[in-house]
Amino acid sequence: MEFFKRETNIDFCGSFGTCLVASAVLIASGLAYTAYRGLNYGIDFAGGYEIQAKFDKAVPESTIRELIEPLGLGDARVQRYGPVEANEHLILFREHGSLTDAQKAELRGEMEALAGGADKLVNLAIAESGERVVVEFGQSVTEEQLRSVFAKYKIGVKSMTRSPREDQPEYTVLTVSFADKIEQALRAGLQIPGEAKIIRRVEFVCPQVGAQLRTQGLLAVLASLFFMLIYVAVRFDLFFAPGALVSLVHDVLVMFCAYGILQLYFDLSAVAVLLTLVGYSINDTIVVYDRIRENLVKLRGRETRALVNASINQTLSRTILTGGSTILALLALIFFGGEVIKDFAIAMLVGLITGTYSSIFVATPFYVWLKERSDRRAAKLPSGREAAAV
Repeated sequence: MEFFKRETNIDFCGSFGTCLVASAVLIASGLAYTAYRGLNYGIDFAGGYEIQAKFDKAVPESTIRELIEPLGLGDARVQRYGPVEANEHLILFREHGSLTDAQKAELRGEMEALAGGADKLVNLAIAESGERVVVEFGQSVTEEQLRSVFAKYKIGVKSMTRSPREDQPEYTVLTVSFADKIEQALRAGLQIPGEAKIIRRVEFVCPQVGAQLRTQGLLAVLASLFFMLIYVAVRFDLFFAPGALVSLVHDVLVMFCAYGILQLYFDLSAVAVLLTLVGYSINDTIVVYDRIRENLVKLRGRETRALVNASINQTLSRTILTGGSTILALLALIFFGGEVIKDFAIAMLVGLITGTYSSIFVATPFYVWLKERSDRRAAKLPSGREAAAV
């Protein structure tokens, strides 16, 4: 612990130029890569399914992936849910429903033909997921006729109920869902008896809702940046505020690059990470700024860069202890927290390092540049006045 007690004397100001150039290059290349590759949107933002499955015995995640792979669910993700002894897993995949828009349009055409014209099709409501169809005809239509329409397009029917009215029947059809197909694959592959319930919960997010959540998440981040800037502007003067602004923008851009480069799932938890990062970064910046402001009085007359170096060195032990303890906690989550929280913990780790770095090597250089620029102007004023008097 002697390291944290003795005064350090590191020349941070000497690295400001190099660090700013490195940050600019990193952000530019990271944004270019992210624009090319795209963000890896999670279920919340891209739409899709989240299915919770429970087993009577321990089943490896790799086994579940192998069993559902023939279903063609694309980049399906399987992760443990809850404690290990619960034997529960989440199956996440980005399918936008069991029926495509083209199939829904074809199904509507077939229903109109079955009704004897579009004007005799009283009602047709197809759920966004395509797993529930409610249709009402203006004339008598039998169950066999309706089943033949679904069979024509190879749409499995799980159940079909009909209203009592004969002349204007209404049918509610439940089609075979992705959850049903997954349950059948798991039951067959693991030899689970029919009476044992596997699927405990099924949640579906349609693409429209996902797009709305993306917009709201972006607005939340922008609103937090705006209010943080108001806070800094009120608490500090114009020498400090621009650096805090650039530092926050820098951190948010670096996090977007991290999500794009590492292909971490970008969902609602990512918005939580960004909001947490904004708070952490501005807090770390204010610690350094406060020490600089104190030293403007205590070390009056000292050159700006020397004063800033002293201030950063004086807060260095606090930064190392606070950041180090948080990093240890995040590493524990990454290695022992399971797949559910892994992406969140990795993003938080990147954000923590970025926030600490930016408070020293992004926010502070702007203060130094503005202060030295002001000092140079002030130094020229007297000589200018003397020349005018002569």
